[in-house]
Amino acid sequence: MKLILNNVKTLVITILLTGFLTACGGGGGSNGGDDPGVNNAPQFSSPATASFAENQSGVVYTATANDADSGDTLTFSISGGADQTAFSINGASGVLTLTNAADFEAPSDANADNVYEVTLNVEDGNGGNDQLALALTVEDVTQLALSVSYPTPNANLGGDVAFTSVTGFIEDLEDGEVLESDIDFVSVNGQGADIELPTAQDKVVRWRTQLPVTAIPNENILNIALLDSSNNSQQTSQLLLNKPLITRPVAIALDRANNRVLVVDIDLDALVAIDLDSDTHIVLSSDNTGTGPNLRVPLAITLDSANNRALVMDSTLDALISINLDSGARTMISDANTGTGPNLEFPRGITLDSTNNRVLVIEPILDALIAISLDSGDRTVLSDANTGTGPNLNSPLNITLDSVNNRALVVDSSLNALIAVDLDNGDRSVLSDDNTGTGPFLETPQDIKLDNANNRVLVVDSTLVALIAIDLDSGDRSVLSDDNTGTGPNLSRPRGITLDSADNRALVVDDAIDALIAIDLNSGARTVLYDVNTGAGPILSFPRSVVLDSTNDRAVVIDSSLDALIAIDLDSGDRTVLSDANTGSGPILTNPREITLDNANNRALVVDTSLDALVAIDLNSGTRTVLSDVNTGTGPILDFSRSVVLDSTNDRALVVDDILDALVSIDLDSGDRTVLSDDNTGTGPNLNAPRGIALDSTNNRALVVDSSFDALIAIDLDSGDRTVLSDNNTGIGSNLDTPVDIALDTANNRALVVDNELDAIFAIDLDNGDRSVLFDDNIGTGPNLVNPEGITLDSANNRALVVDSGLDAIVTIDLDSGERAISSR
Repeated sequence: MKLILNNVKTLVITILLTGFLTACGGGGGSNGGDDPGVNNAPQFSSPATASFAENQSGVVYTATANDADSGDTLTFSISGGADQTAFSINGASGVLTLTNAADFEAPSDANADNVYEVTLNVEDGNGGNDQLALALTVEDVTQLALSVSYPTPNANLGGDVAFTSVTGFIEDLEDGEVLESDIDFVSVNGQGADIELPTAQDKVVRWRTQLPVTAIPNENILNIALLDSSNNSQQTSQLLLNKPLITRPVAIALDRANNRVLVVDIDLDALVAIDLDSDTHIVLSSDNTGTGPNLRVPLAITLDSANNRALVMDSTLDALISINLDSGARTMISDANTGTGPNLEFPRGITLDSTNNRVLVIEPILDALIAISLDSGDRTVLSDANTGTGPNLNSPLNITLDSVNNRALVVDSSLNALIAVDLDNGDRSVLSDDNTGTGPFLETPQDIKLDNANNRVLVVDSTLVALIAIDLDSGDRSVLSDDNTGTGPNLSRPRGITLDSADNRALVVDDAIDALIAIDLNSGARTVLYDVNTGAGPILSFPRSVVLDSTNDRAVVIDSSLDALIAIDLDSGDRTVLSDANTGSGPILTNPREITLDNANNRALVVDTSLDALVAIDLNSGTRTVLSDVNTGTGPILDFSRSVVLDSTNDRALVVDDILDALVSIDLDSGDRTVLSDDNTGTGPNLNAPRGIALDSTNNRALVVDSSFDALIAIDLDSGDRTVLSDNNTGIGSNLDTPVDIALDTANNRALVVDNELDAIFAIDLDNGDRSVLFDDNIGTGPNLVNPEGITLDSANNRALVVDSGLDAIVTIDLDSGERAISSR
């Protein structure tokens, strides 16, 4: 009986307790979820750990939870954690948002370990809830930047290059340190590049590969790609030209049988052939092509097609040279040692008289027409002051043969006349001049060709910048093409002409724009058949100095023919005038020689040898202001300043002056000039022909190249003492010949020196004076330098920028390989 009563008592207590718990709503956990009277607490189903990539804000995690009670509405919130203030959460969706982007390299979580700690809460509205201690890890993302340092976009390799290096850099945009593990690959046109890992001093990674390039159709596209370890890819592409150069074409002959023209170039000292259909060009004969005496200043050409040769007059060799059109071999036909008769002194014009197996040559020094036998090389005067009657030749420049009338037709630039010379007796008669015939007067007639079908001659005049027709009966002159007659690109300095009667056009070479131009004889329309320009904008004419404006990714160049300051975009090669007679106000430049940048004041400082002044040029407006000249500032007057460098620490410019043979300091506020070193100031070898200057501020000295001593000289800026660092007796290596400019390569403790005579760039060790040729005609590929004038170092891209007044171009040189490409021309 007692057992029964106890069981009943336990049952009653259990029933009462169950009812009480049901009435109270119950706690977390499931106690019979199928019981509609019991509330089930929600439970988090999303993980307690997750990660997200750095450098992003916004959604980084989505919280999820389960609730056995299907009708409950879940609400999410942030309830704690050391980093709770860095987040916000959508109560309905559970989307967790990071307010500010996380930077792996600069952790912003509470304990700076790149793990954000936050506690999330979820509740069902019926008293049930759950919490999740969440740890969110920031993942490091590789952020690399790819750049190409050589060649520059749109660069021209010059046509004789079969392979080229393509080089560049990879930088880490965050911590500046690129690891090998950061890079998957770099490729150019699908070919993998070699990666050079950084040193402790240089955290930038270099890459390099070498690719074959084509000459036809003269264009190559470089497709460069980078894939990093985070699977981010970068691609860029740029045009690369491999187009043969003509740099100063002065004479031309038509080779109709081979549909080409033959051109002599006095900068290249070469005979080149330009195909009239394909826009291609090959060197037929030069110092490196063909055997025999090298050309030096070839000024005239005629074609002897029957003997498959060109006949060229060279005004430095004072010689007639035959060039085989297959091999390029050169054979002397007539000079002081070959053939008899009066020696040539400065032969200019030539025409073939095949009937008599001779050439007719114009001699402006002798003021004579001379016949040269193609068999013997003998020279015979056909007409001069003592041979024949009529007005004496005064400065004859060119000639064409009128065989029908047995006469030569000669243009004379002093008489401004067209003169006929009888080939039997040498008599001279004026066919057209200021008093004979109507139309525009000739001023500087350069070349002439007979248009027999129309009874006229065609003359190019470099002062009129025009193609002129002269009627052989009346002497009347009419403009066929100039700036106002005919369409197309204007002529600039036409030098040579040939007649292409089959296509009713004249073919003209222009040695200012270095182009072959076709001129329609009916309309005067001009069409460029061949040029080698790189970049758009005004064509450089005599670039003398260059500086790097790395902030704007451009070079800034002084052109002493254009009397202008020109900016050259290093990404495109495009040229823009920053200051000239028509751009900016102030005194007009008349012979600017050298430039340095004053970045802090957004200006260029230029020395002008005609103004004998230091001029500041505002880089925005082009406005020119004299900082120092005879009327501005005190001290010795500048006489022929060759070079300038900025010494910003001392608010002064340092100038070397070729007449004063001095290093002069110019105060940029007052314009006052002070001699720092000359014959009377400082000890050591006196300056004699100082040209280029660089500032070595670390050692408180200026480095000056002197083209008289062929030396690099250090000048102490306190005492003015001069010390030879390198010359023929100091340091080993190839000797300098005519050094003209210098750039300091501090990282490698060396100076880079331009030698104008050797057409080379030297590296000179600043400790021992040893000299090594970095590049010349025999080192590195690409167009050879012709008349290098100035240099600047682009150390960030491991390249030098050189201005060449013979190429009328800026040349980029890779400092590792010596490879060269024209970046702007």
